Amino acid sequence: MKDLIQAFNHHSPTRLVFGAGSTGQAGALVAGLGLSSVLLVTGTGATKRSAGYAKLSAGLSAAGVSVRVFDRVTPDPTAELVSEAAAIIRDEKLEGVVAYGGGSPIDCAKSAALSAANGVSILEYLYGRAQPVHPALPIVAVPTTAGTGSELSNAAVTTDAAANRKMGYSADSFFPRIAILDPENHVSMPRGVTAATGMDALTHVVESYLSLGANPIADAINLMCVSMIGGALPAAVSDGTDLGARSAMALASASAGIAFSQTGLGMVHGFAHPVGARHGVAHGDANAIILPYVLAALVRDAAPRMRDLAAALGACAPDTEATAGALALVDAVVGLKETLGIAPSLTAAGITARDAPAILADALIYRARPRSPRAFSDAELGTLLDAIIAGDLKAAAL
Repeated sequence: MKDLIQAFNHHSPTRLVFGAGSTGQAGALVAGLGLSSVLLVTGTGATKRSAGYAKLSAGLSAAGVSVRVFDRVTPDPTAELVSEAAAIIRDEKLEGVVAYGGGSPIDCAKSAALSAANGVSILEYLYGRAQPVHPALPIVAVPTTAGTGSELSNAAVTTDAAANRKMGYSADSFFPRIAILDPENHVSMPRGVTAATGMDALTHVVESYLSLGANPIADAINLMCVSMIGGALPAAVSDGTDLGARSAMALASASAGIAFSQTGLGMVHGFAHPVGARHGVAHGDANAIILPYVLAALVRDAAPRMRDLAAALGACAPDTEATAGALALVDAVVGLKETLGIAPSLTAAGITARDAPAILADALIYRARPRSPRAFSDAELGTLLDAIIAGDLKAAAL
């Protein structure tokens, strides 16, 4: 082998506890970190009424961990919500945070843990006006969806409501100390949420594998996850009680968080963040809508690695000619979207050409743009966005 492997760093310190019923271990695990008081962060809806939440809460109490509940988290948590949670942590001198729910409670918990530890608004870090002096307080994540991978990642997304912007921030202390991956907590996830979050997970592994920051360890994770998602996502959507499919999706989604923490993502997320912040489109749905169009635009520059992904997804043979394999990946993603009932274009999600300038302005400054395998010009990204809004896959093939 003559090709030199590019230098890279890999850091993934989270302890993963996986298995059906593993939520029952949460109390002992949290106490084992030396924590005697925590903020339990969760959502405003059915999550708090779930059997898993009851088991988690009871386990914390049985282990002697004092719990203060913060159950006000909404989708795409705002900086104001983060500040409220951080103020409770500081005022009550809580020692850590436990997040139960999807990506929004986990991200809110991460940002609050960092803000509380430093006494600084999360917005100061998002806009680069300050750098943390202290690491985030210890975080334990118990996810109820299979999509964001936040339970094993070093990133959190916060919405600046005043500016209509969703912004990501990464820090080593955002890696949870423990992630408890219990597929039983996913069984009650509605069909639509299962589809959208699953496509979010697929987007993560695809963008991570195609990133200019890719490395051999992340590659192995991503190819495994693509294969798992291809087999498990339709099954989990078809039958939410299929614990095997739920287990595979939970593990693939979480593992994707390990990979993209090392590699970064790409322009699917660059467009999806402003689409969500400005128009309320759920993050998984936004990624699912946008993904095949960005892939069509990457065929010219990333065909061999796109062919790898298509082969892992079962859409072509591993020795397929590179461009043909890349096009097979685009077709496979389009077909999966149709099977899952995902909207075909941003127009179908209520976004029109009049909305394009504001979305594009945000996408142009997306922090991971330099990791894209194609160095899109500003004009090319504008043309690509027009194609995504119109649902014109041919126009996306720049």
